[in-house]
Amino acid sequence: MLENLAFLPPLKPLLHLFTGLAVGLFFASFLEALNLTQYIAKLTRPFVKYAHLNSLSASSFALALFSPASANAMLGEALQSKKISEKEVIISNLFNSLPSTLTHIPTFFFMSFPILGKAAVIYTGISCITALFRTAATVLVGRFLLPACTSEQILSEQKLPEKKLVAQALSLAWKRFLKRLPRLLFIGIPVYFLMFYLQYFGCFKSLENWLVNSLGFDFLKPESLSIIVLYMAAELRASLVAGGTVYQAGLLSANEVVLALLIGNILSTPMRGIRHQLPAYASYYPAGFAVKLLCCNQFSRALSTALVAVLYYLLFF
Repeated sequence: MLENLAFLPPLKPLLHLFTGLAVGLFFASFLEALNLTQYIAKLTRPFVKYAHLNSLSASSFALALFSPASANAMLGEALQSKKISEKEVIISNLFNSLPSTLTHIPTFFFMSFPILGKAAVIYTGISCITALFRTAATVLVGRFLLPACTSEQILSEQKLPEKKLVAQALSLAWKRFLKRLPRLLFIGIPVYFLMFYLQYFGCFKSLENWLVNSLGFDFLKPESLSIIVLYMAAELRASLVAGGTVYQAGLLSANEVVLALLIGNILSTPMRGIRHQLPAYASYYPAGFAVKLLCCNQFSRALSTALVAVLYYLLFF
């Protein structure tokens, strides 16, 4: 009996994931109902207009400062109601790289600084610069790929809706939440099970080992490889411990630890996206489009980090 239970996904991560998604979904509905994001979005509209995005993209950018999952929930509903095209959802999602990164930076910094010291400061700064670069590049891409907003769209963006009372907003948010929740559960949970069994049967581990063994890292010290492998296999926390150990022992300099973390980040990007982001994306967007959006998001993240890593290597090694 107990042996059969080993083939079932653990309940705690499942509850943690979908509780977070549900909270993000309700939070998005509540802020949407209050129209608070419209006031924050007003500050970003010069960039949004330059990128040929509409007011929904500005609102999602503002919402991503509080919750990236909520921003995706807003874009997903806009796509389903055909208020925004697939191309614009992709560009809006990439445009949200900066606020999405800023929401995670404090957690990362206070977790890594006691272990890595100077290297944590450098890596945190590089993460912010990379996210800023992605957002700026997205503005240019949108400028060339999207049609300019019409005068009617621009006029409607300048009119801020009236604020609603909290009670009214809660009532409206609850109705929207109940309407959106079934897709979150009926699509997201099967995808979570799929990711669990791929990991359970070693598919991700085999791919990670192949990547490490197939790519040459002759320019790195052997101690750097442990940071890279742990970043890919066990995510960030284990690689920080490994980096802190060799850094405190004087086996690697701060720059070498930062470079190893950047390489580990690049190589783990595809697997991290499939394991952690695909269930969330599939909960908010149609399945085929969720895969397309995930590929675009992870490719831009890996490419921008790789460019920064190359530049960092050329400057400091």
